[in-house]
Amino acid sequence: MNGQINISRFIAKLDSCFDRNDLKAAKECIEYWEKEARETGDDRALLTVLNEAVGFYRRTQKRGRALAAMEESLTLVDKLGLPDKLSGATIYINAATTLSFFGKEEEGLQLYDKAARCYEIERHTETYEYAALLNNKAGTLNALKRYDEAERDWVQAIEILKEIGGHAGEIAISLVMLAHLTFDRDTTSYEKVEKILDEAWEYINSDDQTKDGNYAYVLRKCAPSFDYFKRHDEAEAMREVAKEIYNKR
Repeated sequence: MNGQINISRFIAKLDSCFDRNDLKAAKECIEYWEKEARETGDDRALLTVLNEAVGFYRRTQKRGRALAAMEESLTLVDKLGLPDKLSGATIYINAATTLSFFGKEEEGLQLYDKAARCYEIERHTETYEYAALLNNKAGTLNALKRYDEAERDWVQAIEILKEIGGHAGEIAISLVMLAHLTFDRDTTSYEKVEKILDEAWEYINSDDQTKDGNYAYVLRKCAPSFDYFKRHDEAEAMREVAKEIYNKR
């Protein structure tokens, strides 16, 4: 059977699950729409669903399922003729992030580079998507202790996001990661680390963002790092606000 499914409806339902932090419902949503896409023979929709599945199973640390969904999504990129397209780059970034998350950093870097070439060809490098690529690639470089390269990519990502505007939460996460890098490279760099964290805290509390599920995710992402750097009051404040947001949804 060949047909098309309403992929925007899938995305809306999945976003609703994440806004409530309802991971059980998110898993059920992914499984339902994956089945629908397979039954209708809609490969483009299946690629979208599998790409979301990759991120979900990475988030829930289901290595086998994440890597299986990733491998199939990469196969579909080739099948659909997307290797040099921005849509293909999106798949490469997610796959690279997943490989890196599960300890395959060198393989991940190869896919980040493939994705970067797509953005360069399309002259799409001053965008949120390209900043996301740089952020994720920087995390992989940092894990490999290639600190200078990681710093370069995080700084560039932050500059792009500042220029675009409207991404205070993402900037805060990048700054927090930059603080970790700075300390890992030099464990005596307390003053520099504190300055970076001060800037991150300003972005976390910026009025330039919606207090929604994504904001709650940013808070939960940053809180452990603030604890790590002995800024416990700020960490606790972030956890409390995130909890309030999720409880209201």
